[in-house]
Amino acid sequence: MIRSPSPVSFARALVALVAALLAANASARHGDPPYSLEHAAKVAPAVPVVDVGTIDATAQRQEEDAKTRAAAPTKRLATARGFAVTLGSDRDGAWETLADGSRLWRLCVRVAGATDLRVAFANFELPPGATLHVIGANGDYQGPYAAADSDAAGFRSPPVAGDAATIELRVPAGADASIELIRVEAGFRDLLKATTSTGPGASGACNVNVVCPLGDSYRNEIRAAAYYEFVADDDHDTYLCTGTLLADVPRDRRSYFLTAAHCVASATEAQSMVVYWNYQSTQCNRLSSPAGGYFNDDQHAAALRATRADADFTLVEISGAPDPAWDVYYAGWDATGAEPSGTIGIHHPSGDVKKITSGPAPGTIDNCIGTGGSSVNTHWETGPYLQGTTEGGSSGSGLFVASGSGSSHDKRVIGILSGGYAACSTANPSQPNGETDCYGKLAS
Repeated sequence: MIRSPSPVSFARALVALVAALLAANASARHGDPPYSLEHAAKVAPAVPVVDVGTIDATAQRQEEDAKTRAAAPTKRLATARGFAVTLGSDRDGAWETLADGSRLWRLCVRVAGATDLRVAFANFELPPGATLHVIGANGDYQGPYAAADSDAAGFRSPPVAGDAATIELRVPAGADASIELIRVEAGFRDLLKATTSTGPGASGACNVNVVCPLGDSYRNEIRAAAYYEFVADDDHDTYLCTGTLLADVPRDRRSYFLTAAHCVASATEAQSMVVYWNYQSTQCNRLSSPAGGYFNDDQHAAALRATRADADFTLVEISGAPDPAWDVYYAGWDATGAEPSGTIGIHHPSGDVKKITSGPAPGTIDNCIGTGGSSVNTHWETGPYLQGTTEGGSSGSGLFVASGSGSSHDKRVIGILSGGYAACSTANPSQPNGETDCYGKLAS
């Protein structure tokens, strides 16, 4: 049973805030390859390398998991440690002029021991026709990215595998470009499954892939869930949580994305978000690889629209609209507070492929993780689960009314995962344990 702090009154302002905002009027990319990979014989063989630091991935995972167990049981997942750098295309790396008159700039950054790397730019001024790629140690890459991918805060890349990343910028003949690298984020959970220890199958054995029969009644709602990474204000490290794309009242498909306040609660954290869609398997076998690669589609940066600590709620608006080809869904929501006869959760435990969880009728409890001080009746308590569970990385995911609950609110979002002690059973890992989770209510 989850215990809460001493209660105080919780206003219904949260419901009004959500309603008011909702009533208001690119692939983790693997496109054309980098020039240096297609034309290796035409470029300089050596790339300048900057050693940013070192990391012990195993020790870092253990340290972060220990901190999570010792603190309030939130379910955000630490994925990477940030290293501040100051590296610019005007003074670091190497430029060369190609046969067609275009210019190529390259720089390799390395964090020994990292399982994967992300890079962040404060200055991302690219002229028309310029492209940027980030190439992993194994030769895989993300890109091409262009000026349109930047925002007010710059640009953050998705991860590439390994402990070294080469940044490659190609500029058309006669054009100038300037980029300023300010952060290298060194991963320690191997989200790209460069080893066999993580990636698809990283979550506990009792988790259920969304393609399994449990997901058959929720094919639309499954398309609304995505996971994202962001940089936390408190320690400037990178974390992973889940969120849900919501429909707004005018039905104009603005990119409102619901998640937890203990994940994202400031404009800077929202700005740092990189959201990943359609990371799921086409097979019910939980160890199977997802179709189409590990990160199918991504969007960069979001604007904070509302946040409430005591109900552990945040609403952001993702920059730009999801590509229609991604086939995402805008989920319905219910702020009436009506208690359903069953619940469904859709999320990314441990950064794994998308999972689905089934629970019984929820109860109402006070704030369960102490995110916003004392509060009354702010959360649903779910569990013990009937199928599946939640883990680190599931935080912020939506709680849906189960299909067949006998109301007009079936399959609508009623809550946002704060945390709890639910997990796969240690005695029988293929089954959920007897613990519960709590979800911040959309209604008090």
